[in-house]
Amino acid sequence: MSPIVRRQIREDLDLIERFAQSYRVRFATAIAELNGSPDAQTGERCLRLCVESVNMLLSMQDRMAAALKQIGV
Repeated sequence: MSPIVRRQIREDLDLIERFAQSYRVRFATAIAELNGSPDAQTGERCLRLCVESVNMLLSMQDRMAAALKQIGV
């Protein structure tokens, strides 16, 4: 595996790790709000958070698939 591909994969893995950590905190906050006294804004924020996270997950899968293709897996 070339150093460039290795670096790209490492960068993608770092991005995935940061994404997961960040969104776990955001989801924990959303869950706490939903378990409390949710209002219309809470529902809107949760919906946006879910859509953003699914979009980011799909983007990550696309990047990792491209990286794996480069290394011939």
